[in-house]
Amino acid sequence: MRSTIKTSVACAVLLGGWSALSAQAEGVKIYRSYDPHSKVPTFSDQPLDRSSQVFATFDGTRLWPRAGTGPVTLAELNARRIALEPVVQRIADAHGIQAALLKAIIEVESGFNARAVSNKGAIGLMQVMPATAARYGSFDLYSAEQNLEAGARYLRDLLAMFNGDVQLAVAAYNAGENAVLRHGRKVPPYAETMKYVPMVLERYRRFRG
Repeated sequence: MRSTIKTSVACAVLLGGWSALSAQAEGVKIYRSYDPHSKVPTFSDQPLDRSSQVFATFDGTRLWPRAGTGPVTLAELNARRIALEPVVQRIADAHGIQAALLKAIIEVESGFNARAVSNKGAIGLMQVMPATAARYGSFDLYSAEQNLEAGARYLRDLLAMFNGDVQLAVAAYNAGENAVLRHGRKVPPYAETMKYVPMVLERYRRFRG
């Protein structure tokens, strides 16, 4: 699938011209938009229409898939994802989850960085909280495979809880299942969750395609 890039800053960021525009581009959000007919993605540094979702944030040097997870270039992000494809697919198959959904959550949560740690104590690829992992046994959450195993089990249970509704399961992964239940089985109106859910769903659609 071919893509198009609009605006000079987005072009520099996505094509690698960091140095010339680093000061200008610092803090820029990169948006991905889709033409409803051709499905070709367009990248820009501002929303173009209702399909526009934040793809990444540029800090003047690198792209940040999600604040607080560490910077990563697109090449690094793709290399990490490709390296993890076999184990992601195997664990997804083992738990009856679409690999595309696992990859979408991993990209938003950690940028495929197995050593990522949040300021809230979430760990690894799927940013699993130790207390959540403990529901399913003992795991080394810095191990890519064990982190995926714990995160996939939790996601599997969330999908079952919300009758296969991916949007609600993703919201619960971010905010907790009790938050979704308290808000009448709807996406909780938390700023982080309202941003998180469309970011994951955009990537989910991309990986499925």
